[in-house]
Amino acid sequence: MLAKLKVLVLNNSFEPLHFCVARRAIVMVITGRAQQVECDGFMIRSFRASFACPTVIRLNRYIRIPNYGGVSFSKKNVLRRDRKTCQYCGSNHTEMTIDHIIPRSQGGRTEWLNVVAACRKCNLKKGSRSLNASGMSLIRKPFKPKFMAVLSQPVDAPDSFSSAWQKYLSSYAFNS
Repeated sequence: MLAKLKVLVLNNSFEPLHFCVARRAIVMVITGRAQQVECDGFMIRSFRASFACPTVIRLNRYIRIPNYGGVSFSKKNVLRRDRKTCQYCGSNHTEMTIDHIIPRSQGGRTEWLNVVAACRKCNLKKGSRSLNASGMSLIRKPFKPKFMAVLSQPVDAPDSFSSAWQKYLSSYAFNS
């Protein structure tokens, strides 16, 4: 059970760093390396003690994150950023591809601000035309993510955990 529950780890400055398993989070709190920020009431019991299972922890010391230009660009990370949802029709039930907003044939570059997730049907419909020429529009404007934590939020997390994480992740989700 503890190996499946994920906990959001915040830097000392409340910036999201990553997710870890609940067991590691409890050990970090017990050893004094972190403090519990949020809890949903779920209790972990041992023979001698019981602990509230944290949903969010904050490190007691600041971890300097080197700035290497943000999250690396890849098809996998574009699909994560767009939550595996077509940015033209909103479908998320089919196989996703990536589509260039300004087609490469018209000088469009393969970069965060010019690439979105698209279902095959919408990708074929748009073809190598611009948005205006194809008559299509984007559901959400593409952005360059700053933190991997935003992209790697566990999909199978309990609702109580996900709602606790949102206030810490939402301020970083749409910043460029």
